[in-house]
Amino acid sequence: MRAQTPPSARRANAVPIAASAAAATTGTIAAAIRRSAGSAAFAVTIGVTGSALASGEPPAQPEASSGFVERSGAQARRFMAVTANPHASHAAYDVLAAGGSAVDAAIAAQMVLTLVEPQSSGIGGGGFMLHYDSRTRRVRAYDGRETAPAAATASLFVDADGRPMPFFDAVVGGRAVGVPGLVRMLETAHVRHGRLPWKRLFAPAIRLAREGFEVSPRLHALLAADRYLREDPAAAALFYDAAGHAWPAGHRLRNPALAETLSQIASDGSLALHAGEIARDIVAAVRAHPRNA
Repeated sequence: MRAQTPPSARRANAVPIAASAAAATTGTIAAAIRRSAGSAAFAVTIGVTGSALASGEPPAQPEASSGFVERSGAQARRFMAVTANPHASHAAYDVLAAGGSAVDAAIAAQMVLTLVEPQSSGIGGGGFMLHYDSRTRRVRAYDGRETAPAAATASLFVDADGRPMPFFDAVVGGRAVGVPGLVRMLETAHVRHGRLPWKRLFAPAIRLAREGFEVSPRLHALLAADRYLREDPAAAALFYDAAGHAWPAGHRLRNPALAETLSQIASDGSLALHAGEIARDIVAAVRAHPRNA
């Protein structure tokens, strides 16, 4: 099956988005997907954006640790998918089993991670991808990291006295949000290396967002420890109960709004994120954040 070029990839001079979703911390995930005698893709994605400041404060950890679990090694003859969450790994595996490429599998995994690992990875951020073709022995590197918004200035993270702002004063709210590059990077890689239709790769995440998934112990721990997320009304309504407590591990969490967003991107490509209704909603949320003042 030939790869289907997303609609936005066929349009010249697509309008870049003005801002991304508001963020409080920065996190990274890695996904490695390999097909034997074919191609391999390794993607590192950054889901929520932050800023490095030259202040006197000690470096802040971007994401708290929730411990680790030792696992035995695994081997495979045909293909393998490794991600930060079982739901994403299953989505990638199913794509590979259906004849998809490593890039196809990485896209499917990333869309699921946007839902189930929102503290670490998502379409509102950026990432890198390395693609290796064993037939041609060629490596391609894709840079989809965020860029500063058009209105950003050198004084954006400086207080009224000309001093660097304290770290969390700077990174919590709309001030530190960059222009996301992840979806456009994945779209570009899919045009070159994809086999399955772009829209099909979003189906697992959309279904899971509508039907719900069980909150993982790690997601619960990070939500419970976050000092700022409850200040955002939309985040508070999604991730916390009426008393402000993080949903417990095992709670079935649904996100129909994200399902709708992913459906639009599946149909219209990255242009759905970088222009139109979604872009306007993101810009409005970034500008209206109470910590921007």
